[in-house]
Amino acid sequence: MTTELSTPARPGIHLYALKGQQGDRQMYLLLVTNHELLRNFAAEAEISDGTERVQRDLDKRHYTDIVNYIIENPAEYLLGAMTYAIDTVEDTDFIPAGPGSNIGTLVLPTNARLRCLDGQHRRSAIAEAVRQNEDVGDDFSAVVLYVEDDFMKRRQMFSDMNATPKVVSKALNITFDSRDPYARAAQSLAETHPLLKDVVETRKARITTTDAKIFSLAGVFDGLKRFDLGMVLPRGRSPKTKTEDELVTIGTTLFDTIDAAFPEFTNVKNELAELEDPKEKAEIMKAARRRTILFSTTTLRVIAGALHEAMKVDGETDPSRYVSPLSKIDFAPTSKLFTAEDVGFVSGTGTPSARNQEVFAATKALANAIRLR
Repeated sequence: MTTELSTPARPGIHLYALKGQQGDRQMYLLLVTNHELLRNFAAEAEISDGTERVQRDLDKRHYTDIVNYIIENPAEYLLGAMTYAIDTVEDTDFIPAGPGSNIGTLVLPTNARLRCLDGQHRRSAIAEAVRQNEDVGDDFSAVVLYVEDDFMKRRQMFSDMNATPKVVSKALNITFDSRDPYARAAQSLAETHPLLKDVVETRKARITTTDAKIFSLAGVFDGLKRFDLGMVLPRGRSPKTKTEDELVTIGTTLFDTIDAAFPEFTNVKNELAELEDPKEKAEIMKAARRRTILFSTTTLRVIAGALHEAMKVDGETDPSRYVSPLSKIDFAPTSKLFTAEDVGFVSGTGTPSARNQEVFAATKALANAIRLR
């Protein structure tokens, strides 16, 4: 049953709202259709006077990623609440559903100044998604509206909102992702492939030098994509041109090749399996990482990308032919191949650099070194 709120006729934008307080600020939670959102709540990028803005500039690539996400998942897309500030709302602008109720109708004055503090990319993406699929306009979005008339305080609110958020680790994101076929394939490989089983970190963002895990799930995911697509990966969500099963098969050939080329992995896994004390396992991995850069997620990315590049140039489809060339490469922290000035993949610390520039240089150097002559 739908409850209709009795609202006296008065000028302004009438929206159902839940009224609350946060600190000294009045706030309202609104549920609006996307059509209402686009009519009444502008994106900061639409404000012509840049000095009036309280947000960063619109990143078109970021908003395009969101558009594609909505269009590809019209039944299941999920967008968080957008946050706006309004310069003025009088007590009489909120009409409660009943005496003392914090549920009612908020009447936004026609001359009110609304500014987006968080969510301008979502708002812009919704606009484009509605242009491509009108049904999206009938969906609802949540808006959190704060009352704040001071321009500098609105800017401070934007700064405060972006000062404390913590980005979810890529490994955890991949662990929970059931939509991306590369993520699902990486999860399957981590659980079943002999090289990866029990030694893949599925939650933490990175592997430390004393971690008993060998690779992160993010590294398995990136390695699979680089082996399949090349060292320059497409931005945003993964392409869906292959099924999970096809990608598991591709990933299996990659990790079979790595396993066959480097017995060090099996040796260390066997050592770890004989131990139960986490400290003893940590010492095993610390010593292994001093000997070779193979036990690095970043090196895994380089090997996977190099195999793709070498196979492409050689016109080869069987990665097992590269087992012998790979096994002859020096992966010590002092390896001339990776410490060369024009590569710079490994510095004096002995730790591989995760910067794209060095990863690309190392990938090209390794691909050239393992090519079938």
